[in-house]
Amino acid sequence: MDKYMLSVEGRARYQRTKVRLSMEELSKEGWEILDYLYEHNASTVAEIEEHTGLTYAQFVHKLESFLSWGYIEKLYEP
Repeated sequence: MDKYMLSVEGRARYQRTKVRLSMEELSKEGWEILDYLYEHNASTVAEIEEHTGLTYAQFVHKLESFLSWGYIEKLYEP
């Protein structure tokens, strides 16, 4: 099963953003995905989705956004 994790740049950008914004502001933007990955490292979609409580559509939209912005990278299982 594929896993996702914060990229090196994504980790640094997340840390800078977390300092500037409150957790309430971050959760409004769907950043709980990044928070989970920051705390748990590489995780499957099911693990992240279970933790965030987002609907599947919301989750996929945010995941794709974070992938395109370079915050998250996909790890492929052989």
